[in-house]
This record gives sequence, C-alpha cells and structure tokens, in this order.
Amino acid sequence: MIVIRSPLRARALYSLRHVKRQLSSTTNSQQQSSLATQPFQRLVETLKSSTQTCTIIESSCGGLISSSLMSVPGSSRVYFGGTVAYSTKRAGKLLCGDEELHDRLLKSTSPAASDDDNMIVGVEEHLSEETKAYIQSKVKWTQEAALSYCKHMDTDFTIAEGGATGPTFHPEGMKAGFAVLAVAGRRSGQDDVEILAQKLVLSTHGDREMNMRLYADAAAELCVEAMNIANPSIEMTTEQPDTNQVQSTNVTDKLYLDRSSHLRSDAEVMKELYNRSDAQHVIVKGASEVLLGSDDQLSLPTLEQPFLGTLFETDDAKKEALENRTFLGRLGDEQTPLFAMYLPEDTNVSSDSNNSYFANTRSRAPMLSPLHNEIALTATAYVNWRDSHRFCTRCGSPVEFVQGGTCAKCTSGHMAWPRQDPSIIVLVTNAESTHALLARSPRHPSYLYTALAGFVEPGENMETAVAREVHEEVGVNVNHHSINYISSQAWPFPQSCMIGFHAKTNAADGLASINIDPEEIVDARWFEKEDVYLAARDTDMMGAVLDRQVVEAQQANGNWTGSLLVPSKGVLARTLVDHWLEE
Repeated sequence: MIVIRSPLRARALYSLRHVKRQLSSTTNSQQQSSLATQPFQRLVETLKSSTQTCTIIESSCGGLISSSLMSVPGSSRVYFGGTVAYSTKRAGKLLCGDEELHDRLLKSTSPAASDDDNMIVGVEEHLSEETKAYIQSKVKWTQEAALSYCKHMDTDFTIAEGGATGPTFHPEGMKAGFAVLAVAGRRSGQDDVEILAQKLVLSTHGDREMNMRLYADAAAELCVEAMNIANPSIEMTTEQPDTNQVQSTNVTDKLYLDRSSHLRSDAEVMKELYNRSDAQHVIVKGASEVLLGSDDQLSLPTLEQPFLGTLFETDDAKKEALENRTFLGRLGDEQTPLFAMYLPEDTNVSSDSNNSYFANTRSRAPMLSPLHNEIALTATAYVNWRDSHRFCTRCGSPVEFVQGGTCAKCTSGHMAWPRQDPSIIVLVTNAESTHALLARSPRHPSYLYTALAGFVEPGENMETAVAREVHEEVGVNVNHHSINYISSQAWPFPQSCMIGFHAKTNAADGLASINIDPEEIVDARWFEKEDVYLAARDTDMMGAVLDRQVVEAQQANGNWTGSLLVPSKGVLARTLVDHWLEE
C-alpha cells in the first residue's frame, strides 16, 4: 500500500498492477467495445443513478479517459467535457482561461514545489530521488487541476490525471510508467470543492497503450470511490464481494434483455404484442446465421419497414414466418416487443437491405455489443429448439408452440420448455501460473488454441467434470483444491450453458506431460504467459478470428505473421484467458 500524506485528507488508495490489455485497432465498432470497459460502465451508471455530473482534465492518457466515458450509452447526461493538457507549458489557453491556474500548474511541475504534505511514502526502495520528485510534482498538479476544473465547470466531480506512459521517459532513469489521479468534488450538503480521493498507479513496463488503458480504468474506479466518499448513502456497485462467496467475473453480468416471462401465458397481451407495428425482429437464417446491421449491432427490422418484406419470396412465406415468431421480451424504456423470426437457409438479402447482411452467429455474436450478443444467442437458442422439438419427447405426438413460442404443448397436453445442457470449460495452468495449457479441436483453424471443454455427465458435479475432462482430453491431472469458478455463458450450439473454471496442476508435476485424445483434440501445448498475451493482442487487432477469411486477409496483407491466436473477446474461453493474464 502506498500512501500520500495530504493536507486535504483525501482518501489515498494506491495499487500496483500489471494488466495485460490493449485496445483494438481495426474497426470503429471494436474500438467502441474496447473503450467501454467495466469501470467506465460502472461510473456512468453510478453518475446517472445519482443524477450527478463530471468533467475531466488529463495529460498522459491523451483523451482516453474522456473517450472511454463517452463510449458508454447515456454518458451525455453526466459528462460536461474535458481537456487534454499534455504540455503544461503550452496548455495555458486550454485551462478554462484561468491564468492563475496555469501559473500554479507550472510551479507544481518544479521539484522544489514538493513539500512534506505531499510526500510519497512506502516506495523509496523502488524509485530514484529524481523520479520520486517527478511523481510528487504530479501529485500537486492533479490536485490543483481537479479543484479548479470542478469549480470552473460547476460539475459534481472532476477527474485529473498526470503521469508518464512510455516507451521513453523523463527522468531518463525511469523504466516504467506511472500516473497520479485525483478526484475533486463536493461532499453531500456542502458547497466547498475538495480533493476526495487520490491515487498513484505504477506500471511495470513502458508499453504506452497498455499504460494508458491501465490509468484510464483506474481513474474511473477512483471516481466511483470518490462519489462514495462524497455521499456514502449513494447506491454503489463497487463493493468488494465476500471472499468466502463464489465470485463471478462475467463481463455481461447485467440483465440487459427484459424477457417479460410473466406475459407469455396472457393470451390477450401476447396478441397485442404480436400485432404491434413497431415490434422488432431478430432474423435467424437456417440454424447458424443472424442478420446484422453493422459489425457490432443486429439488424432489427420492424413490420413498418419495407425491407422486412423483401426477405420473403411469397406472401405465404411471410405469413408463415410471422405466425411462427418467438417472443423474446421487450427492449428499452418504450418496452418495444422483440421477436425471433426464422428464415430458410437459402434466403438472400436484397439490394434494399440498408447494408444489412447475414453472418455466422457462432463467430460473430461475440463481436456484438453485450445487449445484441445476448439477443442473438437467445434467438438462436429458441429457433434451434423449435426446429428440433416438433414432436413430444414423451408420447411422440405433434406439438404446437404456445406462450409466445417458448413452450411446446403436445396433443396429449404434455408441456416442455427449452433447456440448457451444463458444460464446463477450464483454463489449466501449471502450479506457478506461468504457463497455460491450450488446445485445438478439429473444427478450429490451425492457428486458434483455446481452453478445454466438455459436457457434465449425469451424477457429476462441476469440479469432478473439470478433472475428468482434462484427464480424458490431454492426460493431465489437476489439483482438485485449485479448481476455481470464474464465470458462465449461454452457448446455444446446440444448447449449452458454459461454466468456466481455472485449475492448476500439482506443483510436483511442473509442466505436466500431455497425452491428447485424438478423437477430441488435434494438438495441445503449454504456452508461456507472454506468448498468450501477444496472441490475445493480435486477436483483438483482427476481431472474428473464428472466421478463417478474416485471418487470411490479414496474412495476405502482411499484417499478421504469427502462428497463435486465442478466442475473441466476448467468448467465455477468452474471459478465462484474460482473467489469468491479469493475475
């Protein structure tokens, strides 16, 4: 723990983390997905729920804090704007026209400006005197900037950031990046602006982009903490969970789709929803494709849009598709009905499609926004279930689909609902956690390695299934006490719910020998953490790496010459990998 002694008694929370993250650099949609990280989603939601506002002044992050906040839907309600004051000497005109602030910031950059009230303690063994003095100057800089901006902009909170990202540093003796963060604001019931929280983030490297991401996320987290200091009664979502409880790290841990299950059995309400002209539709083609409107959004045509009619060759085909829609739920404040609509595999998109196109659900759903990912998987699950359950599994008689298409009822009165089969997926590491065991199945491209997975058998618990599957597929024994639940994900291919774990081998085994089951696995290897990190970075640059054409295009252009990629973000296997990389 690193502490700053502050005359303002600001809460000082300092953490040393080496986070393996990098922004995607290919498409705007991928950038948006990478920008809206969990800390910023949490910050915007907390600001919105408390009807409070913020502004930002940043330096070494170069606008990443502002752009990350702006990438979260609804940020326009809470964000007033920001400034990038990269060079204090040249930034006078950017500082709200406050010449006195400019003078104070210039003075704060001088090592002589540091005093005992802003001394950093607890890291003397890590820093040279010159480096420590440089960091101390940023402590004062961020305090002055945060206080002045909060007053000038008249917002509830201001985030200030100052530091160094790399790869070269001043002072020259610095080998890794750092950032000092400060949040100014007003306590509940008070008019005076004060520093509520301050934080020093130390990196272990000089990778500019990774450091900027690290500092930005830390800034969002600190602002949420400062809001709690200003008003302890505010509804927060950042409390640390009980360490004795199972913890989930699912990036989609928020309920996005209102499934409105209570309406399904109300025939009159369902009739009204089915007839609404503004109802939106997830178009599922065959069993494996969905209609996209962009790289990260589904196309959700309504009955009012002529485009929907162009998907059908005849009026009878359109009538049949409309009658067999499945009610998925309602969207947004308007509670717009949402349905899944099935189309045959030979359906083509017309020239009047408004740039919509069909894409493979398995490879492209993880690239969608969290909401549209959930919608795509839900629609696919229902369409596949209805296609494979046309007859009663108890008596063999035909079924009709009732309750908005979510329930199958046979002529004998038996009723059945969709189910999910539990499957485990596990990232195995050695005892020291320096290497991960990744494998390639026959259906994966030669460059794609991932975590091990398999179905849970009758009578098994999840931990037993983890140990059994690892031993069966690669001949490795895991330490049962090391098996740790991480997260879960619906995966309707055909009808699984993936339950993700980490597990370690026994220390005595080192890098345990691998003996693959050739029926299940083509290849499996131990990979060093640094190699997996680089593979994750390359994966994020390309996007949908399950699509061979995407990777082949990058290879043809000379943009990628590597041999290892991992699953894309949005897939549970990647969540397991990222969780390990961030340890």
